[in-house]
Amino acid sequence: MKISEIMRRSPWVIDGVDTLGAAHRLMQQHAIRHLPVMRPGDKLVGLLSERDILEFRASLGGGDEWTLVAVSGAMTRAPQTVHPDDSLTEVAGRLATSKLDAFPVVERGKLVGIVSVTDVLAAEVRRAMEPTPPSEAVASTAMTPGPFAIRPEANLFEAADTMSLHGIRHLPVIDASEVVIGMISERDLRTCLGNPSVFVMARGETSLTVRDVMTTPVITVTPDHPVVEIAKLFEDQRIGAVPVVDREGKLVGIVSYVDALRVLSRPA
Repeated sequence: MKISEIMRRSPWVIDGVDTLGAAHRLMQQHAIRHLPVMRPGDKLVGLLSERDILEFRASLGGGDEWTLVAVSGAMTRAPQTVHPDDSLTEVAGRLATSKLDAFPVVERGKLVGIVSVTDVLAAEVRRAMEPTPPSEAVASTAMTPGPFAIRPEANLFEAADTMSLHGIRHLPVIDASEVVIGMISERDLRTCLGNPSVFVMARGETSLTVRDVMTTPVITVTPDHPVVEIAKLFEDQRIGAVPVVDREGKLVGIVSYVDALRVLSRPA
């Protein structure tokens, strides 16, 4: 399968001189998380993500000043791109290894579409269901066992430090019995603190605790949960990871969209 078969054609775009406020409104209006940034002549010069906006907004410490800042001040410059003829397997692998969320699709120097991790996961789910029987991979074969976790009373700095140090995007939140009670994501941190790595390096201070920002209740799966269904959860719920728990609800692992892509894009 080629990327041309699953990409979103004629994607919404924005100019680098437009404001972050305008970009945010466009994302909300069309339920999208990425905007290719163009300059006159239809040249791709950057990619603006919801994550970029959240990080920039937090870096200003509140207020509405961020809405007036030019898109060029927060975008990712010279973003990685893919070609319409690239294979689904190749792009799934690139998404998994780079931990990026989307690629602009470029042909002969022109933007022709965009493909996100959600698009690729949906295609991989469809492909995994084609064989008879469908893919038999389960959470226990895809998960990271014994993942890092955090307690709800921990300061948000501790969460940022752990995620930055170990290069992870999701931290399950557990109680004293190691039962999963919530989840905190890099997106949550960027909303409150800006770039977690920068915050940690600057020894930033915050009175917020993990409990203040964690997502609860949290979606969990068991070790025997099919990876195909987990990927469908990522697509439907727009989440990036799920904790894997035992019968008592205790944390035993975590499956991210990277893990699902790695397993589902593996040649049969």
